[in-house]
Amino acid sequence: MRRVLLALAISLVVTDTAAAQIIRPPARSGQASAWTSLSIGWLQQQGLCDRNSNDCWDFGSGPQWRASLEMPMGFGGTTVGLVGTIAKMPLIYNGSALSTNSCAGCDADATVSQVMANVRMGGGLGFHQVVDLSAGTTMFSNFRASNGGAKLGTGKMTQDFTFAVAYGFGYGMSPRTQFFFTQEFALLFLPRVAGSNSNTAQQATLRLGARYGLGGK
Repeated sequence: MRRVLLALAISLVVTDTAAAQIIRPPARSGQASAWTSLSIGWLQQQGLCDRNSNDCWDFGSGPQWRASLEMPMGFGGTTVGLVGTIAKMPLIYNGSALSTNSCAGCDADATVSQVMANVRMGGGLGFHQVVDLSAGTTMFSNFRASNGGAKLGTGKMTQDFTFAVAYGFGYGMSPRTQFFFTQEFALLFLPRVAGSNSNTAQQATLRLGARYGLGGK
């Protein structure tokens, strides 16, 4: 009987030692190591004039797509990253007498896109506030007449420094899935154009989107 008990005790010690030596992967906390988002908004772009061609663009409004890639800062749900937007915007094209590929008061459209650095504050489960601060460039390109699609302007892309701030609300369905609704206001800083009293233009965008956490820590 003693031999049986001794053998059983040795077996238990060996089993515990072997189990302790097994390397187990660290448990995932559920915290994302990066975030990506996709949203659609309704963009209102204030009219402006191009210094290179002296043409003026009286923009309307239209849908805008926005995507982001963000990295968490480790406190309060704050992330930093890059955002990109793109929209095909309707406008009235008012060409100057100096322009060759132009028209006077004709219907047209153009591509309005952005690349910006972004700081986002707010996140977590349930309802929460969202603040976005962005700075980068807005690009105007591919101007074409609505009737026939003829190219307008110089054909060169126009770029303007842009600063934007957005405020709204989000809802976290899980630690990795969030939905948000924000109102963004942006200010574009333009080169000084002769005869113009202002070198800025404004944007306003009402946006609805979703975020998803990538990876894990």
